[in-house]
Amino acid sequence: MRNNTIVYVISVMAAALIGWFLFDPRFGGMIEYAVMLLFFLFIGGFVIVFYAENDEERRYLFFIFVTAFFLRMLVSMLVHSLLPQGYFAPDEVGILFNGKMIAHYWAGGGSYDTKMIDGVRFFAGSIFYIFGYKPHILFLFVNFLGAMSVLNIYFIARRLFNEQSAKYASIVAAVLPSLVLWSSLPLKDPYTQFLITFIIHLTLRLKQRLRINNVLLLVGSILLLGFFRAYLLLMILVPIASSFIPYRPDTFIRNVVVIFVLAIVFAAFLSSYESKQVPLQGEKPQSVFQTLEQTRTGFYQGGSKILGHINVSNPVDAVLYLPLLLTVFLLAPFPWNISGSILHNVATAEGLIWYYFFYYALKGLIRSLKEGRFNIMPVLVVIGVLSSAYALAITNMGAAYRFRGQVSILILVFSGYGLYLRREEKEKRIDNP
Repeated sequence: MRNNTIVYVISVMAAALIGWFLFDPRFGGMIEYAVMLLFFLFIGGFVIVFYAENDEERRYLFFIFVTAFFLRMLVSMLVHSLLPQGYFAPDEVGILFNGKMIAHYWAGGGSYDTKMIDGVRFFAGSIFYIFGYKPHILFLFVNFLGAMSVLNIYFIARRLFNEQSAKYASIVAAVLPSLVLWSSLPLKDPYTQFLITFIIHLTLRLKQRLRINNVLLLVGSILLLGFFRAYLLLMILVPIASSFIPYRPDTFIRNVVVIFVLAIVFAAFLSSYESKQVPLQGEKPQSVFQTLEQTRTGFYQGGSKILGHINVSNPVDAVLYLPLLLTVFLLAPFPWNISGSILHNVATAEGLIWYYFFYYALKGLIRSLKEGRFNIMPVLVVIGVLSSAYALAITNMGAAYRFRGQVSILILVFSGYGLYLRREEKEKRIDNP
C-alpha cells in the first residue's frame, strides 16, 4: 500500500511539473530540474540507508522523505506560478535579485559588494552561476532541505523515545502547513531549520559514541549555521555545551544553574560583540538589552504588530514579561486576533491545529521529565533558548509565525511522544475495560 502511494504521488507530481514547465514561460530547464531532482533523491536515499537500522525502517523513511519532498515541490510550484513574487515573504524578492547579481559578478560582469554575501545569497548565487537564472532549481534545493529536516526529526525522536514516536513526529513535520510553506520559499528558514535539527541529531549521536566524522560534521554545521544567521551561532552553542553535562534527578537543579551561568556568559559575549560593532556605525555602544529593545521597535509595524509597548531594555523587565511574550510567540495568532487579512486568517486556522499538537508536546515533555529522560535536554534547551530570544525580540505576529518554524519542528519531537502515550493509554483501556 505504501509503495503504491509513492508511485501515485510521483505520477501526480510528474504530471503537474510537466504542466508547470510547459505553461509557465518564466521557468525553463526541465532537464536540469529533473537531473537535480534525481540527485536529491539519491542523497536522501543514501542518508536513509546510512542511518536506518533495518529494511522496514528504510521503507518508511523513504516514504516520508518522498512525501515531504514532493509536497514542498507542489507548494513551490503553486505559490510561484499563481501568486506574486514575495507574497508570503517580501525578502524573497531581494534574495533572488541578489543571487542573480552575485552570479553575474562571479561570471565577470559588473560589481557587487562582497560584504553582503551571506549564506542564503551565496547559495542562491551559486545555483544561478551554475544553471543560469533558474529560480525553480533553487526552490527544489530548499524543498530538499525541508524534507531532510523531517528525517532529522525522525532520527532525533527515535533516539530520545522510540520508533513509533518518531513516526508520529515525522508525519506531522512532513505535512504541517507552516513547515511546508517556509521550506517552499528560497529564504533563510529552510537552511537554518535543517542545520539546527542536524546539529541536534549529531549532538545526540556524539553523546552516545564519540566519532571523528560526527565531530567534523558538527563543527562544519555550526560554522555554516553562523554563515546564515550569526546570532544563531551563539544560541546553539549554549545547548550543545549544556547537553554534555550529566543529568541525574539528584543533580538536576545544579545542572540548571550551570546552564543558566553558561547562558549569561554567552550573553555577555554577545553584548561585547555588539559594543564593538555599533561604534563602527557612528553610534554609542549599547548593552545587549538596549540593542534588543531597538530590534523590537524595528519589528513593530504592519497589521500584525503586537505588544510593542512592552519595554525590555533592562534585565528585570525582560524576565517579568518573558512568560507573556513566550505565550504570544508559541501560540499566536489567536482566534480572536483575526484581522481580515487572508494571510492572518490562514495562520489562525493553522494555529487551531497547532494547539492540538502543542498540547501533546506538553504531555510528552512532562512524562519525559517524570520518567527521568534527561537525554531530552539538548532539544529542550534549544527550544528554550530560541523561543526566549525570539519572544523578546519580535513584536509582529507574522514574523513570529515565520521564526517559530525553527522551534515548532523541534516541539514536534515531544508531540510524537505525547501521541504515542495517547495511543498506549487507549490500548490499555481497551485491554482493561
